[in-house]
Amino acid sequence: MTVDAAWTAWHDDLFARVATLGSGALDAATRRRAALVAVDDLAAMVAAVDEPQVTALSASAARSAPIPEASLVGGGRVGRGWAALVNGTAACWHELDEGYRPTPCHGGLYSLPAAMAEVEANGDDVGTLLRALVAGYEVSTAYARAMPQPRPLVLHPHATLAPVGAAAAIATARGISGADVAAAVHVAVTLAAVGPFSHATSGVLVRNGWAGHGAMSGFTAVELAAAGVAGHEGGPVEVLHHTLGNGFSTDELQRRTDRWAIHDGYHKLYACCQYIHSAVEAALELSAGPLASVRSEDVARIVVETHPLARALDDVSPSTVLGGQFSLPHAVAAVLVSGSAASSTFGPAGLDDEAVAAVRSVVELEPYPGDLVAPHDRPARIGVTLRSGEQFVAECPSAIGGPDRPLTEADVLEKVARMTAGRAPRFAAVAEALVDGAVDDTADWREVLEELWSR
Repeated sequence: MTVDAAWTAWHDDLFARVATLGSGALDAATRRRAALVAVDDLAAMVAAVDEPQVTALSASAARSAPIPEASLVGGGRVGRGWAALVNGTAACWHELDEGYRPTPCHGGLYSLPAAMAEVEANGDDVGTLLRALVAGYEVSTAYARAMPQPRPLVLHPHATLAPVGAAAAIATARGISGADVAAAVHVAVTLAAVGPFSHATSGVLVRNGWAGHGAMSGFTAVELAAAGVAGHEGGPVEVLHHTLGNGFSTDELQRRTDRWAIHDGYHKLYACCQYIHSAVEAALELSAGPLASVRSEDVARIVVETHPLARALDDVSPSTVLGGQFSLPHAVAAVLVSGSAASSTFGPAGLDDEAVAAVRSVVELEPYPGDLVAPHDRPARIGVTLRSGEQFVAECPSAIGGPDRPLTEADVLEKVARMTAGRAPRFAAVAEALVDGAVDDTADWREVLEELWSR
C-alpha cells in the first residue's frame, strides 16, 4: 500500500470513529477518564486565575466580546471564542495540565477550552462536553502520532496542534456529521501558528498563549468550513509533512484500534515540563537523603544523564517562570536547594535565589547511557560531586504519571483539590462527583461549571 493510500484509509477510519461521538453515551471507562482529564485541566486554569497576564487578558475579553456566552476562569462571561482564548492560556500557565505520553501533544489542553465554551454557549450538557473532549483529543493526538516531529523539537505542539483539537471538539459538540468534522479539521490545520519550541526553553511568554489562540482558531475553522470556505482533505499532510517537515509513521498509518487515545494520557505532579520530571524525582531523592544538610556552596559539580528531549532544556539562567519550568538545570537546583517539588518550587522565588543560581551553574547535561525503550524512554541519573570529593548518585527510570507509574484517580483528585482550595473551595467535591458520575451526563454544563469555579 502506498503512503497516499495508507493515509486515506487511516484518515477515513479516524473520522468514522470520531463521528460516533456526535451522539450517544461514552462507555463507562472512557466517560470516567474524560471527566478526570477535564477536572485536571480545569484545576490548572484555576491555579492561574490570579496571574496578572491572565487577569489582563480577561479584561480585554470583556471589552472585546461582551456577549455573555461562556465563562472566564476569573469570573464573568464573554463571547465563546474569547472565553476559549483566556481559559486555554490559563490552563498551561503553570505546566500542570494533563498531557499525552506516546508523542509530544496535550490533547486535553487543545480540546477542553473550546469544547467547554461551545457547550456552555449552546446550553448543552455534561455528556456533550465529554464527547467533544474525547473527539478533540482523538484527532489531535492521531495527527501527532501519524506525522511526528523530528528530534530535537523545533516547533511547539501547542502552536501547531491546538487548532486541530479545538475544531474537532467544537464540531463534535455541534453534532455535525463525521465528514463535516473532518472538513473543519482540514481548515484548522492550515490555521496553525508557527511557534518555535525555543520560545518555551527561553521563557518567552507568548508560548502560553498558543493553546488559547488555537482554541479561538478552532471556532474560525468550524465557521469557515460551514460557510463553504473549505480546506483540502490532504491539507494535514501538506501542512504537517510537506511544509513543517514532520515525518510519516508507517506503523501509525497501519494501526487500527477501538481504544480512545484519551486513555493513554498522563497527569502531572510537578509544575514543570514533563521531559524533566525524572530529573526532578532523582533530585528529590538526593535532597531527602544524603544531601539533606548540604549547603549550595559545598556542591562542586552536578552531572545529569538524561534523554534527548530533556537535554535540549539546558538554560542555566532562566529569566521567567516559564523559562524555569523548561530549564533542567534550574529544576534540579531548585529541588536540591529547597528539598521540595511543590508547585512553588518552580515559581518566581527560585529564579532570583542566589543558592539556586549557584547550584544550577554547575549542572552539566550528558546523554543517558543505554537504550531508551518506552516506558523507560525519559530517564534521568544525577551525579553530585561535593567540594570534599564525596559523590552521590540517584536515578529515576520513569517519572510518576507515566504509563508504568500512573497517578490514580485519587491522586489526581487530591492534586486538583490542592490546586483549587484557596480559589475555588467547592471545586474538589464537584470534581469528584463529576468523575464518579454523581453529576449526571444530562446535567447542564454551565451550572456544573459555576459550581466548580465558585468562589
